[in-house]
Amino acid sequence: MHHYSVVMPLYVLVYLLAASLAQTAAGARRPHPDLTFAESVYAKLSGACRAILDLRYGSMSDQSDLIKTMKIVQLDGTTIRNFPINEAYTSLTKDGIFDIRKQTKIIIHGYKDNSQSEVTFDLAQAYNEKKMFNVLIVDAELMNQDGYILSVHFARLVGKRLANLLANLENFGATAEDFHLLGISLGAHVAGWAGKYFQQYKMHTLGRITGLDPAGPCFSNAYSNERLDQSDATYVDILHSNRLIQGIIEPVGHADFYINGGGPNQPGCFMPTCSHLRAAQVYTESIRMPKSYVAVKCKSWKHFESNSCEKDDYAVLGYGSSTATRGLYYLRTLSKPPFGLGMNGTETKAQAADSWLKTYVT
Repeated sequence: MHHYSVVMPLYVLVYLLAASLAQTAAGARRPHPDLTFAESVYAKLSGACRAILDLRYGSMSDQSDLIKTMKIVQLDGTTIRNFPINEAYTSLTKDGIFDIRKQTKIIIHGYKDNSQSEVTFDLAQAYNEKKMFNVLIVDAELMNQDGYILSVHFARLVGKRLANLLANLENFGATAEDFHLLGISLGAHVAGWAGKYFQQYKMHTLGRITGLDPAGPCFSNAYSNERLDQSDATYVDILHSNRLIQGIIEPVGHADFYINGGGPNQPGCFMPTCSHLRAAQVYTESIRMPKSYVAVKCKSWKHFESNSCEKDDYAVLGYGSSTATRGLYYLRTLSKPPFGLGMNGTETKAQAADSWLKTYVT
């Protein structure tokens, strides 16, 4: 059963807007001048969220008992293993459980979710089907149940504990470059914290972090040490699908892919959560159908729609993404699975219609 809910309810947004006015009056940082009006309001709300976070939870007592509720779930063919976080390292390093020669895919769910939620589990299962990866899911469900702002606070703690496990697995013989973290929404920032703490522990970076529509509230217009950032891994790729609602508004990776302009609405969706989760669904589909998603480098969605993108500068989204990819990329998809359009996704609707007409006439 899928448990995902809207990241931030309306009453919280109203509360944050009031707080943001007080924050501005106190001389707090203002949004970047290049932002649109809607983006500026969104950035102010996120800034107010961080201010509340600091005031309410900045001096919280030890949370070690809550951290112990974290679990690591391993998918290994038809076998599913569950390890409490404090037993995960010992259990994973038993004979025949964790293969240090393989790449390791670590999936991190979002707010109000868990390891068994449909989109999270399907992403992990798609990698498991390849039979060539270690596949782990971080389950921090009990740390994501008592309000969004508190869950944002706990994201750092979850990331730190995950980094500790990965550092120990590297000591066991795994390679940091083979660690690939995939975070959905709030889980993307958990991945960012894991990357930051891993660097502190080991003095080098994780191989890759993929942010699947990273959460926007509390994180947009934040400093790089307050959210997922391209410095958190050797390669950070981001899929945007619900910006200005539940997704972050700015590019934060080495490569940022904007699905149908990045949102806020995705084709076939009527609720924000549908658009928000589309990024993870598209990525999952790219694992099973690697050639389905090609994007074109472009300055903006407006440039894409006016056919003004850079010529022949394409990049693969998702599973087959090259770690050398840099910049902003745009693509179109269909409104229902399979979403991918291949190279046709790099064309505007007008171009695609014109191409079809020429083919039909010919």
